[in-house]
Amino acid sequence: MSYHALYRAHRPQKFSDVVGQKHIVRTVQNALKHERLSHAYLFCGPRGTGKTSIAKIIAKAVNCINYPTAEPCNECVNCTTITNGSNADVFEIDAASNNGVDEIREIRDKVKYAPTMGRYKVYIIDEVHMLSTGAFNALLKTLEEPPKHVIFILATTEPHKIPPTIISRCQRFDFKQISTKEIYEHLVEIIKQQDLAYEEEAVQLVSELAEGGMRDALSLLDQVISYSDDKITLDDVHALSGTIANHQLLQIIKAIEELNFSHVIDLIKDMTENGKEPSRIIDGLITVYRDLLVYQKSQISVSNLLTNNPMFTELVENLNSNDIVTYLFKLNKLQSELRYSNHPELMLEVGLLSLSDTNDQSDNNKDYQTEINDLKQEITLLKRLVKKIEHTGPVKAEPSINKSDSQFKMNLFNEPEVVELKLPKEPEPIILPEHVTPEMLTIEQILSKATKEARDHVLQKWAQLNPILMPDYKEVIVLLQDGNVVAASDEGFILTYKHEPGCKRLLREDNRKIAEQIVAYLFGSPYPFNVMPEAFWLEQRQSYIEQKKNGVEPRLKQYSQDIKNVINYNEESQTKDNGFVEDIVKMFGADLVNIIDE
Repeated sequence: MSYHALYRAHRPQKFSDVVGQKHIVRTVQNALKHERLSHAYLFCGPRGTGKTSIAKIIAKAVNCINYPTAEPCNECVNCTTITNGSNADVFEIDAASNNGVDEIREIRDKVKYAPTMGRYKVYIIDEVHMLSTGAFNALLKTLEEPPKHVIFILATTEPHKIPPTIISRCQRFDFKQISTKEIYEHLVEIIKQQDLAYEEEAVQLVSELAEGGMRDALSLLDQVISYSDDKITLDDVHALSGTIANHQLLQIIKAIEELNFSHVIDLIKDMTENGKEPSRIIDGLITVYRDLLVYQKSQISVSNLLTNNPMFTELVENLNSNDIVTYLFKLNKLQSELRYSNHPELMLEVGLLSLSDTNDQSDNNKDYQTEINDLKQEITLLKRLVKKIEHTGPVKAEPSINKSDSQFKMNLFNEPEVVELKLPKEPEPIILPEHVTPEMLTIEQILSKATKEARDHVLQKWAQLNPILMPDYKEVIVLLQDGNVVAASDEGFILTYKHEPGCKRLLREDNRKIAEQIVAYLFGSPYPFNVMPEAFWLEQRQSYIEQKKNGVEPRLKQYSQDIKNVINYNEESQTKDNGFVEDIVKMFGADLVNIIDE
């Protein structure tokens, strides 16, 4: 068989042929020139980075007739026999298949004999981490004090599996992944040698897919050359590697941003029908979102395959960086869930459609952050007051702590005085509208007319819910705040709960009636809403999407909206509680606080 695979035909034969690993090449060449070779080397690093190739070049250099030299001549009998694998003094051993004690003992017994052809006997043990514990122990003494004419070169991709006693007896070199630029330049040189036409984007993609391994890059290039007709094209690389073109990934991202769900589903369906795996689609989206974020934050140049696309520039300008971070976390979680799913395509569709919820969540997060900052400011003021009391004795409370008429008196150095606390006046109660009986709507009635604008409007009103302004309805308001508005139209909205008990509490006859009154007060008129658990909602939403996609008028299951006396409460335990008073009592002690109701 005359043909040799590219990775074999273009294996480095001297140090100047090695791509990358300049720190290792320089160290070894200096050691060769000054005859300061170690008796044992440990080469660690990812696959395809040149560990075995450099080991063979060292074997040729130490046995070359021109030794000491920084480069083997590749012409003498020793160099040529080592290159073709027939030299009797160079042994390349695969530890994965020769990992027992007997094989290592055989090596130990033979190392004492002098070399027959060259100056040194060189033992190259590949994947050395596969040796058994007994084999390592058998090798230990020989590795520590080998004969002067023996050099051991151990290669591994997993150095953490090698015993420390072995590592300490070797000179260790860590091989790094070869840069994409260096791989690209080397591939272009090989393609030109073979007088082939190529697209730069195609070779660039091959370089990126290699992930720092030159052997992987050459193997993929070899495959692409066989697949291509007259020219190596980007489409050929996508077809062979199973990757997705950047313009397709950018189309998905743009459709998600525009809330064009039908287009998202069509794009996914088209990709999966063409043999693209869901995991590959998610990998591609994660990479593109990462590049969008990096380019947006630092203007660092990312892949030319992306920056040359006008859609990429448009998305950089329009996407919010906080949303991109949330998308990345969601996609990473979705990627791990796909491994255990029996329906990966379905999970992919639902996962990508749910990304659109991020914008509303980010708005809520901003509101929460404002509240947190206000609370931090109040805590800081309160700490200052306590510190002032400890150092100066009795003082009057600063009104800025709670913006009320509260007064504190304390003498920590003399006899304790009673602190008189006047409760702030409660706000005027809000009167809710009576006789509110909104029309009940089905899930499909709401979804058929649902819009993002309607949901945004409901969320804005939802932010106005405050149990302090409606103390008589505190329980129901808290229940409403715990719910999540997932869809809304001009005629009604859907409220979901993570756990079913919360859902049932709101649907109790008395709570449901109050909730309808509160919603009518917020919106100025009765506004129907449908309550259900989150799991039930996700199931019905997916059913709605599938029925729509199949051209069927959606008919969904309905969650019961009429639950009576499902949960019994101990009314006596529902006492009115004042957090402000409790904080003061905790701070100064119950024996020093006297509460005066006004």
